[in-house]
Amino acid sequence: MKPSLVLSGSLFAMTLLLSACGGSDDATVAPTPVPKPTPAPTPVSGFTKTATWDVAFEAKAGGELCFDIDTQKAADCTSDTWDVKAKDDGRSTSFFTNSGTSGAGKGGAVASPLDAKWADLKKWLNGMADPISGALDANSYIKDFAEGVFTGTNPIKSAAFEYDLAGDHKLSPNFKVFLISEDTTNPVAKQFALQVTGYYGGTGGAVSGFPSIRWVDRTSNNELSATLDASKGWVYFDLAKNAVSTETGAWHIAFNRNNMKLNSSVAGKPLGGLLAKTPDGFYTAEGKAIAAKFADTNNLAQTRALLTATDLLPAKPKWLSDKNASPLSPAAKGNYPVLDYGWYTYYGSDAEATKAGLAAAHMLKANPDAATMIRSAEGNSFARMHLKEVQYADPKNASSKKTLKFEFDIQPKS
Repeated sequence: MKPSLVLSGSLFAMTLLLSACGGSDDATVAPTPVPKPTPAPTPVSGFTKTATWDVAFEAKAGGELCFDIDTQKAADCTSDTWDVKAKDDGRSTSFFTNSGTSGAGKGGAVASPLDAKWADLKKWLNGMADPISGALDANSYIKDFAEGVFTGTNPIKSAAFEYDLAGDHKLSPNFKVFLISEDTTNPVAKQFALQVTGYYGGTGGAVSGFPSIRWVDRTSNNELSATLDASKGWVYFDLAKNAVSTETGAWHIAFNRNNMKLNSSVAGKPLGGLLAKTPDGFYTAEGKAIAAKFADTNNLAQTRALLTATDLLPAKPKWLSDKNASPLSPAAKGNYPVLDYGWYTYYGSDAEATKAGLAAAHMLKANPDAATMIRSAEGNSFARMHLKEVQYADPKNASSKKTLKFEFDIQPKS
C-alpha cells in the first residue's frame, strides 16, 4: 500500500494558493535596508608641534640654560618668556618652570617626572583636560615653591593648605602653628607663632589669593592678624611691625597666592621656621585630610589657644631655611648607589653601572618613560616633555661633558 500524504486544511489551502501564483519565489519580500552607523569623529589633538632641547654644560662649570616652547628655541634666562630652565651647580642639574619662586610667569607642571609617564601624557588632546579626570583648573599646574617649613607632601606641596576636599577646587587652611625665629643661633631671639587661617577675600570675600594669617610675638603673646592681597604677585610682610614691606626691606614671610616663603635673614641674622603644632582632628593617623573637619566653621575659634601653647618649642629645635624647589626637580628615590631622579637614574658603582649598560660608575641613564606636562610663562600654551637620552663626550668617562636630550610635544597658544 502506498503511503498517503495528509495536509491540514490551512496548509493545503496555502499550497493551492502558491501553486496558482506560480510558486513561492514570487512571494519573497525584499529585506528592509539597515542604515550604516555614523562613525564617531576622530579626536583632534591640540599638540601639533614638536621640538628638541639639548641641555649641555661644561664639566664642573655650572650655569643656566632656558627654553621657550612657543618659539621651540633656546631662550634668554633673564627674559620673561622662558618656560623651562636647567640650572647646573657643577655637579648636578636641576629644572624649573617660570612660576612661583622661580619666575614671574604663569607656568607650572602637572606632576614630577617620578609620577607621570610619557605614554599616558601622549593620550592627552589638550593641556587643560586630563582624559581620565577631565578638565583641569589653574591650580592643577603646580608652581615652583620655596622648600622649607611651609612645604607639604600633598599634591599642591603646601603644609598650610589642602586642596579640593569638597570637589570644588578650593583651598582649605589646616590651622597648623609654625614657629619663626629671627635668629636661629640664639635661643632667646624673638619668635613668632603663626597660623594661616584663610585664602579668600577681596570683593564679597570669595576671591582667591587673599591669605589670612594670625600670629603672636612669643614674648608678649599679643595676638595680631592680617589679610594680604597676594593675588597678583609676591607680597612681603613684617610680623614685628604688622606691615607690608618690600623684597629689599625687612620682612619675615611672603605670599604669592598660596605659595609661601621665609626670609633668609633679618638684620643679617639667620631666620628659620619649624612646624610646632598640628590641631587634632584634621588628619587621620595615616595623614589623610578629614574633609568634614576642614569644613567646620568653628575651626578659627577652636584653634586659637594653640598660638600661645607652652610646648610649641622642642628641646632641640630643628630650624629650616628655604631653598627654591620645583616639581621638575623631585627628591631622588632609591638607595645609593642607585638613585632615581625622575628624568634619569644615577649609578654610583661600577657593578650597578654595568648592569645598566653604562661604561663607568657615576654616570646617568635617561628614563624616557618619565615625563610631565608644563604650562608656558604666558599661561596659554602647553608641552609634554621627557628626556630621551643622556650622551657623554667620552662614553667611558663620567666627568666628561654630558648632554641631556629632551623632547617636547607642544600645544601652541590658540
